[in-house]
Amino acid sequence: MPNKEHPGLDELISPQEREHLLFGLHRFLTWVGEPLPESVEVDGKKIEIQDLIWSCIHKKELSETEKMHLMELIQTLESKERFDEESLKKASLTQEEARALFHESAAFIRAIVDLKECEAGKVRLINRDDDLRKKINDAKKWMEFLKTVGKK
Repeated sequence: MPNKEHPGLDELISPQEREHLLFGLHRFLTWVGEPLPESVEVDGKKIEIQDLIWSCIHKKELSETEKMHLMELIQTLESKERFDEESLKKASLTQEEARALFHESAAFIRAIVDLKECEAGKVRLINRDDDLRKKINDAKKWMEFLKTVGKK
């Protein structure tokens, strides 16, 4: 039975498997389907990523302080992702460790993308009342337009 502290050579990932995982991290939309990290520890504080994104989506507008905190968190996550990628690139890893590192890194990428979209204001919960009001106003404008066209 192989020793967990000193895995056998046959348990370590091959250079080809390492390259495949690294290439996978750089593929377009590699993070799609990856679950968000439950939480991330930053400066000794546990930050719940899903809760943070949920609250961001439900706010109409973020304050400058909130945006600044999001950007700091994004920088921290980018640093953690780079560390994971470097470890994947250089460390002696078993297949299980390498896959776990790959998925952790992809989850960080997903969190980074989601947080950047929140910070930029690209993701908001659609208020059904506002959506309905907009459709009604559009319909009224079309009706006015059709009335003016019909009179000519």
